[in-house]
Amino acid sequence: MPHTSSNSTNSANDDVIATLLQGAQTFRQREYGASNSLMRSLSGGQQPGAIMIACADSRVDPALVFGVRPGDLLVVRVVANLVPPPDSAGADAAVMAAVELGLNALGIPHLIVCGHSRCAGVRTALDQALGGSQPGEPAPGAAEASHESCLERWTAVADIACQEIIAAHGASPLDELCRHAEQRSVLQSLENLRARPWLREREARGELTLHGWWFDIVDGTLWVADPESAAFAPVC
Repeated sequence: MPHTSSNSTNSANDDVIATLLQGAQTFRQREYGASNSLMRSLSGGQQPGAIMIACADSRVDPALVFGVRPGDLLVVRVVANLVPPPDSAGADAAVMAAVELGLNALGIPHLIVCGHSRCAGVRTALDQALGGSQPGEPAPGAAEASHESCLERWTAVADIACQEIIAAHGASPLDELCRHAEQRSVLQSLENLRARPWLREREARGELTLHGWWFDIVDGTLWVADPESAAFAPVC
């Protein structure tokens, strides 16, 4: 008897790769066809207007969400859009290398940390802070991450934010608790950025503005943190 399930899986995987290759071909034809095309002009250098630290989640593509073209936005995508503190034994190197490139080499004036709803990374951190999965609410990837993993070590960066949210909103429904934790972790990442004197000084001189955003993937609403109160409010 043929292994139809395995064959179907292999076929689906092949279709994904074929789609990506076709996409690359279409992109090249569309974006490199003319001698004065945008992509040809960008081959000489870049000058993005903002850096965005965003989540690796496949559902939240900054270029699609914010309608930008290549060259407009320097994007750093990591699980749960986290920025570790300076004393994190090198865990911050990849994120901060991109930040240094954007600020020091390119002189970008805006840095945005953008979180989102239903974030599996923040949920992992929250679950760890709660001491395990809640009844009937297994954390995404809980079975795979039952041992100490890179994911758990990375999302531990959000532990302080999660502990604060549990202390303040521990009686709230889980969905609401997750939303608070997602937004608080954005603010924590901004605090971790400001913990670096060179970056804080750049902000104080007016050469850099930090922004905290949160995108609701359920209805497409963008929430922005007020610079003074740090409270999030929907803007569009």
